[in-house]
Order: sequence, then structure tokens, then C-alpha cells
Amino acid sequence: MFNEKSKIEILAPAGSEEQLIAAVNNGCDSVYLGLGNFNARMKAPNFTEENIKGWIDYCHIFGVKVYVAINTSLKNSEFAEAVRLLKEVYDKNADGVILTDLALIEIAAQLPKPFEVVASTQLNVHDEFGVRFVKKLGASTVVCARESRIEQIKEIAATGITTECFIHGATCVCQSGQCLFSAMVGGNSGNRGLCAQPCRKLYSINDSPMKYFLSARDLCGLNIAKKLYDAGVTVYKIEGRNRRAEYAGITSKVYKNLFENDFKFEEEDVNNLAEMYNRDMSSLGYTDGSKMGIISPNSQNHSGVAVGTVSGNGVAATKEIFKGDGLKIFDNGKEVCGGIATGCGNRFVTAEFGGTVRDGMEVRRTTSVKLCEEIKNERRKINTCLTFEAYEGKTAKLTASSGKSFVTVESDFITQKAQKTPTTREEILQQLQKTGNSHNTICDIDIKMGNIFLAKSQINAMRRKVLEALDKKIAEDYNSKFSDRAQTNIANFEKFINAESVCNCRKSTSCANTLAVVCYTSDQLKSVPGDVGYKIYKPRFIDENSLLLAKESDAFVDIPSFADGKYMFDLLRLTGAGVVCHNVGHVQIARELGLKYIAGSGLNIYNDYIARQFDDAETFVYSPELSLKEISQFVNGRGLIFVDGKIILMKFVHCPYAVAFSCGCDKCKADEKLVYTDELGNKFEINRRRDKFCTFELVNGNKLSVVSKLKKGGRFLVDYDEKIVSHYLELNNGGKTEYVEIAPHTKGRLFDGVK
Repeated sequence: MFNEKSKIEILAPAGSEEQLIAAVNNGCDSVYLGLGNFNARMKAPNFTEENIKGWIDYCHIFGVKVYVAINTSLKNSEFAEAVRLLKEVYDKNADGVILTDLALIEIAAQLPKPFEVVASTQLNVHDEFGVRFVKKLGASTVVCARESRIEQIKEIAATGITTECFIHGATCVCQSGQCLFSAMVGGNSGNRGLCAQPCRKLYSINDSPMKYFLSARDLCGLNIAKKLYDAGVTVYKIEGRNRRAEYAGITSKVYKNLFENDFKFEEEDVNNLAEMYNRDMSSLGYTDGSKMGIISPNSQNHSGVAVGTVSGNGVAATKEIFKGDGLKIFDNGKEVCGGIATGCGNRFVTAEFGGTVRDGMEVRRTTSVKLCEEIKNERRKINTCLTFEAYEGKTAKLTASSGKSFVTVESDFITQKAQKTPTTREEILQQLQKTGNSHNTICDIDIKMGNIFLAKSQINAMRRKVLEALDKKIAEDYNSKFSDRAQTNIANFEKFINAESVCNCRKSTSCANTLAVVCYTSDQLKSVPGDVGYKIYKPRFIDENSLLLAKESDAFVDIPSFADGKYMFDLLRLTGAGVVCHNVGHVQIARELGLKYIAGSGLNIYNDYIARQFDDAETFVYSPELSLKEISQFVNGRGLIFVDGKIILMKFVHCPYAVAFSCGCDKCKADEKLVYTDELGNKFEINRRRDKFCTFELVNGNKLSVVSKLKKGGRFLVDYDEKIVSHYLELNNGGKTEYVEIAPHTKGRLFDGVK
């Protein structure tokens, strides 16, 4: 069990150069950043191939690790470029990469070490089975799904893999890596770094007043850090590459101090975190299995901290306010407008408001000028020792050392013998102690000198030169452990970027036209025609009876993506049912038990290279985000295309019924109909599923249907409907049907794909 605090790593966001600097200067141990077109925060400024080397070296001067995120879903046409980018950051001495694509993990793991390969939270690893899957591919670290319970995190850490958890920042209402909402409603894929955040919009529930019923509260981990530590977590990740630079600074500082002070923190720490960004912060998550209370229905944005109330043309202050502080005004919890302080004080402060306000309205500060300045002015220093040597008739020498790194520079002049007043030891000492804007704190100075004269400018020039040289030497010494990287040729990976070589269809008939049908009831299972290729049973309750029914019906049972691994392992070992897996952990279970399985849509199979990871599956489902054109470009034609039925937009671990009805498990109302409606009148239904625990699905109100567009057969996946099944069977047999879908429907992304 891990219990050495020296191994704790505070991993800070670096969405911009300014954010990176703030994080490093305020004490983080590592940063993660985006480069190119394949990172999950495409809206952040990010970094370039031209400047990344300089910033990696900057971090390494302070011993700060750099992880580059290449963590988006990759289309076939993009994979070779992603491999090239991987090699690029490897060559430029990144400490590791954060990856979502399973094939990219396998490739990165074959690069000579040290090089950390981090399995992204998008892979939804939440138990030991998922860890075994990604470890076999070569992952050295796993980022636990944010929905993981503390018991599951203990299981993960016990496997010996480096265990990383989010400790602060925004949380997603949807299960990690399972969200299609933004992609389906607007073509902006969250899996590709372009989430438009439809979850942050207003909704009504069963015609209730509109609130932010899908907007999750931010995580604040001050109260749960000790539990995560005791569970074996060593890397603590701060979310927020899209937030301002000072956010990365204050979070790095507070959490670094938290661990250094034996998990003790002050009220000021909470206030500082809240002032920098506060979406109704909560320590819920990890320890709260039901995730009840994670929704913040009254506000979906930064709400700051309370500092007073509106009074006339200003604020009756309860905390000291400074000129320039950003304000927000609330009326009974509802945001009214913004404002800015035009004066200073702790009783009454003048302010300008962006809307109509009245006395008594709550005033909250969302930007603290004082706190931002403190964070921006923080400087991380390197303890440095200097040795100065100067004798007449010789060049002067100045040596700087820090830790095991040292460097010596010589003057470009010959030291002159003093003619009148010699330079004193105190004068040299005074000049060498001036560090200016450098990263150095001078701890010790040793001076060896004769009867000489030196101009102050000469001493200062040598000091600047040696400190700059020391920075470079520290970075070089840090990077020396990566010396083997220069011998690695990307040509060694050609076999991984050749689509023809990754397709391993087991039978020539495996790509033949077929139909897979999803059934929700036992009656539907009985009604499926015999010439259907695959029957899939998606019961509401996953128990022994439902699995036995699937086994008897020669059907694959659809497992919820967040189904409890141990519960499923025991049931499947008992029943031997085939399964549809939406999670890598469930694939691992199927493999360990020798069961037939289908690689489901939750695995988000976006390219041939991922499909290769599931060659032992009976078949797989192409990502619902791909267009028919993109699917046609797959070499591997064994997959199924979902063309008709319910579109699952989100999967929840929290209970929407608790949000809607303020009920608990003791008064469960999950049998009641639950419908979310947005401001445009679009409706989304809730489906409940249960294995050991309950999970939920947000279903698009309009079904997916493309019967009017598809004119020839293929490998199709549909929800059970007698007419739909008949239509696609006829199409696959070369016939024509006159079926027309009259119910409201959508074409999903089958014809225009996603960005």
C-alpha cells in the first residue's frame, strides 16, 4: 500500500503558456497540455510543435513532468498523423502521454522507457478488470473514471498500476467517455475535444420550471484527498485547461500545501478556490456511490463567493473588496447580472452593475484582483550555490551549482590588477546576490580573489551568463535519462499505421450482410426471425434470470457500461451467457471467462486500429459518431452500423429520479416516467438499468432512422420493431420494401459525421 507522500504528484492543467507558468510557479509536480489537433480541449490555446520543446525544458528546470494529451477519438484518416505526433513529443522529451485510442496506447508502450503511458479517463476504467485490459496493452498509469467509487479505486491501486484521480475542477454529468450528446445534437464531438456542453443548458423535468438539471457541480477534493491517498492514489489531477491562468496557480498551490500539511487546510483555501472558479463546489464523488447531490440546478457557471449585498449604487460589503474586482448579482439564487467594483473597502464599496438591481440582492465576487496578483507574482526558485574566482592576469571564473548540476563560465576579459582602489569581497558578493528575474535563490557564495579591480557590469554579466547556463544544464541533466530516444525510428511502427495489416477478419464470410436486433423484452426475443444474425437482449435488470434467458435464446446480453465488474464476473461465470461489452473491463471479463462477446458502441470504435484490439469478438459496432462514408473507408468490414432505434445520448451514475422527485432509494420512484425538455421543446427520456447498482440513460426523444436513405443491404444494428426487422432482412436479401418511417426521427451523424 502506498504511504510515501514524497511520491505524490499534483498534476496541473496547462491549456496555455500563461497557465503553465502559473502552475509551475505555484508548486505543481507535473502539467498536462495539448498539442496539435488531437487533444480533448481543442478550445484552449494549447501548444505547437515549434514551441513545445522550449516549454518542456522550462518545466524540467524545476523537475516538473510534462504529459502531452493525445486523447481524442481518431478517424482512420488521422491515425498516421497521431502516430507521428506521438513520436514528435517523445523526441522532444515529454515525460509521458495521455491517450484514449487503444491502438495508440499499444504503440506508445513499445517506445523505450522512461516514458509514461497514461490511459485516459475517457476509457472509463473503474475497476481491476479494466486495469488488466489496459496494462496488457502497456499502460503504466490509469486515470480512474470520475464516477468510480472509493472501493473501486482501491481495487485499481492494488493492481500495482500508477493510479490517478481527479481532485478538483469541472465534472461531467455523463459517465466518462460515454457522452454523445454534443455530437448528436450539433456535430461537435466531446470525444474529439469540441464539446458544446448541452448539459449546461436549461431543462424542465416533467414540465417543471426550467433549471440546469444536467449541470454537474465542480469537484473540490480537499475533504476527500485523505481517502484517495489511503486508497492508493499517487497522482492528483486538476481539471481546467480552458480556465484562466490564475486558476491553475491557486489550485496547484492549495493542493500542494494540503499534502505537505498532512491534509490540513484553512477556510481561506476554500475561499480562494471558490473565488477563482466555483460552480457550486462539492466534495461529492468517489465516496458517494449514489452521486446524489452532484447536480447544481440554479447555476451552470462561475458563481464566486458572497461578499455582500446591493446597497444603492454599490455594495454593503461583508468582506474586503478591491477596485476592479469582478462581481455577479443574484436574486434568490438566480443570476441577475454582472458588475465591477469601482472602489475599495470592507463596509461600503461603489460599483457599476450590468443590469437592473435592487437593494438586498446578493453580491458574489468572481474575480479577486488581489488574489490574481498574488498568484501571478509567485515565483518558483532553484537553490543555487556560486563560486567566484578572479586573479590578476587571468580570466575570471564563475561556477553555479544546484543539486547535481553545475556549470562554469569564464569572462571574456583578463582580470586587471587594482591600480588604486581594489574591488572588495563585499562588492562582489553584493552583485552576485542580485538574481533579478532569474529562477535562482542564491544560498551560498564562495569567493576566491587577488588584488584586482572589476567593474560591476562585468560581474553582473558573468552572473547572468552563468545562471542562464545553469538553467540549460539542469534541463540537459534531467533529459539525459531520455538518451535512448534518439535511437528510436518511427519506421519501426509502419506496421501499426498500415490499415491493411491491422485487419484480421477470421472468415471470408465474416463481412457478409447481416442484421443484429436489440430486444428489450422476452416477448421480443421470441419474436425475432431465425435468419437474424445476432440477437441482443437489453434487459432493465441484469440478474441471473435475465442472463439465463439470454443464454437460452442464443442472445448476447447488453451490459451497462458502468456495471459492477465483480457482480458481472460472478453472474457470467454462473450462466455462461454471451455479452455486449461497452467497457474495456467487461471485455476483459469475457476473455477471462472464455465467453463470446460483441464489442459494443460504448467502446467507441473509431478506426481500424482500435477494431484490431477486438479481433476475438464475434463482431463489433462502429462508433455512432462516424458517417456512412467514414465507415465505408474501414478495411475491417466485420462491424455493425447502428441505423434504427433509440439514441443513447448520455449515461448517468447519479440518480435523475432523486433530482426530479427529491427521493432516496427507500422511496424509489424509478417506475415513473421521466422526461427532460430543453428550451426548444426537444424531449429526452430517462431509462433506468440496474445490475448491482442503478445506472441511467438519457435517450433522444426522436429515434434514429435512415430507412429512406439506405437502398442496399449491409451489416446493420437495429432496435426491435417488427416492421423494421422485416425491412432490413428484405434489404439484405436483395429485395426492396416500401416501408416509410412516419414517427419523428433523426439521421444522427450517419450522413454528416462530426467535427
